[in-house]
This record gives sequence, C-alpha cells and structure tokens, in this order.
Amino acid sequence: SATAHLDPDRRDRLQRQVATTKRRGWADSIGEREEGVASVSGPVFDQHGSLTAAVSVSGPANRIGQLKGRHYAPAVTAAASEIEASLHAKRP
Repeated sequence: SATAHLDPDRRDRLQRQVATTKRRGWADSIGEREEGVASVSGPVFDQHGSLTAAVSVSGPANRIGQLKGRHYAPAVTAAASEIEASLHAKRP
C-alpha cells in the first residue's frame, strides 16, 4: 500500500482525509504545506475513474480558511467537472 511506510497516526489521518474528500468531492488544506496559505482543490478523473489531476485555488489562510473553503468548493469542482468532460469527449 502507498501508505504502508507512514506511522499509524499519520496513516489514519490521511485515510480520514481521503474518505472526507471522496464524500464531499473536494479537499482543503490550511497551512499544511506553507504556513499562512490555504487551498481548496477538486479532483479530475480520467475515463477509467483514476485521479489524473486537480483544480485548485489557493491564497492567504485568513481569506480562504476552514469554513470559507466551502465558498470556493462549488467553483473548483465545477471547473474540475468541465475538464473531465472535455477529456472524456469523443474525438472525431
């Protein structure tokens, strides 16, 4: 498994985050990679259902923060869906 090398606490946290992301269709990050920066991301899946990319909006954590992430989620997931549709469109 891709998470086998992680310590149990970190692996459990990651599994909860993945489950939450799958359930609501978007992910957020607040200060995880850079202090003071937050992001909201929507997954882009290929025609086989595999994660192939993500659409993301990032900015100052005090503007995007935990509760405000829901404000950006609809736009991010809509953009991800449009990209998926264009990837899945039949080519002439």
